[in-house]
Amino acid sequence: MIRPRQSKLPGRRRRGAALVEMAIVLPLIMLFFTGLLEIGRVLMLQHTADAAAYEAARSAMVPGATAAEARQVAQQLVDAAGLASVVIEVTPETITELTPLITVKVDIPVNENSWIAPRNVAVLAVSSEVTLMCERPPVTRLAAVDDLNAKKQSMQSPSPSDSQTTTADSM
Repeated sequence: MIRPRQSKLPGRRRRGAALVEMAIVLPLIMLFFTGLLEIGRVLMLQHTADAAAYEAARSAMVPGATAAEARQVAQQLVDAAGLASVVIEVTPETITELTPLITVKVDIPVNENSWIAPRNVAVLAVSSEVTLMCERPPVTRLAAVDDLNAKKQSMQSPSPSDSQTTTADSM
């Protein structure tokens, strides 16, 4: 009895190919998902900075409010998100009945609030600044309109020295 010669099965020749392919592709996939996670975290930091600045400015725009109260509102929001080393600036420092505008700026360092990246890899910060007109008598509010328009103009046409700053502040 003669047996027909059996050829090698195609699957046997590729026995370790799947393992090699996985060894090459898996680190790239893990790097991609790690990057997605960090980008999501930076977006969450930006949203928190936006919300904290806006809510603090809203709390300071009513008559009788103080800059300390505005800082406290912003601090409560960043504390709820578990963030560290946050800088909150309220301008003007003393709010009176004649104060036309309130500006709150919140800076959150990314390297201190990252989940995965090492703490000292990059010196980036997300920043949010909100300027609101105070609820004041009409004469004070009319004066605020000019100040608000001037601030808007300065934001639309940055000076050459502003273009040299890091782009991380605009994230």
